[in-house]
Amino acid sequence: MPPPARLSDIRCPADCVPPREAMLRAQPRSFGAARLPDGLRVTVRPACPWDAGRVQDYVRGLSLASRYDRFLAPVNELSPAELARVGGGGPRHGTLIAEIKIGGVRIMIGEARYAVGSSDGLTCEIALSVADAWRGRGLGTLLMDYLECRARSLGVTTLVGDVLRSNTAMRTLARKSGFGLGVPADAKLVRIVKDISAARVGTPCAQRATAGLPIAA
Repeated sequence: MPPPARLSDIRCPADCVPPREAMLRAQPRSFGAARLPDGLRVTVRPACPWDAGRVQDYVRGLSLASRYDRFLAPVNELSPAELARVGGGGPRHGTLIAEIKIGGVRIMIGEARYAVGSSDGLTCEIALSVADAWRGRGLGTLLMDYLECRARSLGVTTLVGDVLRSNTAMRTLARKSGFGLGVPADAKLVRIVKDISAARVGTPCAQRATAGLPIAA
């Protein structure tokens, strides 16, 4: 059995391989798998440049309210500039994709974005979304864990994110994931903040990507 995958090993696009080859290889370096509380097996991997179309389709498939919550503004799809960043930006900026397989077909059901600040390299801004039909099953918690582990591997000490005050689901997820509230960005937003400088509590990051590992709801 191969050793557990480590998020610190993720390098994209250098580790990216064409989709068919990627699924055939299923390399521990590039893939992590977990089971949600209801037993659903989810694969989380770094997005690659050729995933841009899939990410765009995923965004278009979100409800209007979900897109507004994710991008903090009414949008129908990603701009060309945003699509160009999918799978790019080097190791300190990236997108993670959550997928399942149904009938042999890979279906994207979530995504998470991280970007390490250029000023001191110690702060990482995060954001995520879960497909409407797959909410309430623990996927948001899983993606938060992956984001934290990825940030830790990059030497980050603080996670931050801007959330709409009206986005109750995301605010609840952040609170359950150990985030507090920072200085509000503006009247319609709240800033979630988490100090990750101390030793991690719970599942070690080196084990997070182990296939079959259950996660908390």
